[in-house]
Amino acid sequence: MTALIDVILDKIQDEYHKEDISWTHTAITKDDYSFLEGECMQYSEFDPYNARKNMFLRMKNAQVSYEMRKCKYGQICVVYEDLNQSEDVPWSLWGRILRMFSDHSTPFKIYLLANTHVREFPKRNVEIKPENINGGYTYPCRRDSILIYRAEDATRVLIHELMHASCLDKTENGIDMVEAETEAWAELIYIAFLSQGKRHFFLKLLENQSNWMIEQNRKVKNHMKNPESMEFPWRYTIGKENIWRKWNILSPSSSAAHQVGSSLRLTYPPSNSLKHTFHVSKHSTIL
Repeated sequence: MTALIDVILDKIQDEYHKEDISWTHTAITKDDYSFLEGECMQYSEFDPYNARKNMFLRMKNAQVSYEMRKCKYGQICVVYEDLNQSEDVPWSLWGRILRMFSDHSTPFKIYLLANTHVREFPKRNVEIKPENINGGYTYPCRRDSILIYRAEDATRVLIHELMHASCLDKTENGIDMVEAETEAWAELIYIAFLSQGKRHFFLKLLENQSNWMIEQNRKVKNHMKNPESMEFPWRYTIGKENIWRKWNILSPSSSAAHQVGSSLRLTYPPSNSLKHTFHVSKHSTIL
């Protein structure tokens, strides 16, 4: 796996040697609006509290702000939670991520409902449900229907969903393993992008992510009947950690683990320095 990490870092270093992505503002189309309405107004077991519906209705009633931007590799429609655009999208980073996944034929369409409700553990011994951890979905092999409905950790979710949209799923392994493998890759690619391909920085982020993952999953096991089974949320937590162990890349430090607290955010929260690097404010959770 070390050789593969070298390949990933080389590819991302090469990406950061390229020119920045140029984004242009554009109006939301009737098709985009219809897609959002169709997705947000239907019930989903992954969104039992109707976060998507509430955001869409507030958009429809002009109670929130929104914007649409396009680049060569796709378009992103962002619906903010209020009129003050309280979350910052790392546009440059997201453009580079789209370029890495691009096949130079069909552009991606991403819809981000920047709901600021964070991922949190339920009370002790209470089952973890989708509303505690999920934040986006897409349809396999479709590049025009990526919907992210939570601001927190949206960059990692973007990478996860781009993998599904790009037909990278090994469906013969079953849905739980598909999700675990996708999440394992998403978190690895996420920290590689944050490191800009710099190996020493990547290894530090790998250490942070490993500590976060291990400590968080210790708590996750307290909310599962059988942590070795594939009951929800194994696919995003225990299963993902198992894959990192299989790849021999789990790299915790000998120092005290990072305090997860009640957070079910799947990636280690980026520092203010990283937020500055990627041009988002300190309070933004999207990075």
